[in-house]
Amino acid sequence: MKVGPVDNANAQEVRDLFENHGLNLESFLEKPPSPLKTRFLVIPIIVLFLSLFTFALLPTSSPEWQFRFLYILSFGSGTWICVSTQLRFKNAIATFCVAMGLIFTILIAAGIMSPKELIEAVKSLRAK
Repeated sequence: MKVGPVDNANAQEVRDLFENHGLNLESFLEKPPSPLKTRFLVIPIIVLFLSLFTFALLPTSSPEWQFRFLYILSFGSGTWICVSTQLRFKNAIATFCVAMGLIFTILIAAGIMSPKELIEAVKSLRAK
């Protein structure tokens, strides 16, 4: 066993040090959380794309409840994607970018804004 700094000790030496002093190494270490399963990102992405595809193909003379259902479905799956992104990458900037991209995509697919109007709106926000 080494005496002195521990910064260049290998894992077995640290384990031996704990065992020699009657300590349990696992009680001092925190187990890393399990990574988010891929299906928690794939399922909402599929739901979002299906709702956006339906938005694009739905005639404007359709009943209002169909549009409302698709809005709820789109924003619900978009929220799920944002939460999954935050849990998986733990990066607020990435989550914000995903959220803004999803909102813009839903607005364009629903026909609320055209791509040109969206670009102008983003430029006006940037200029302020």
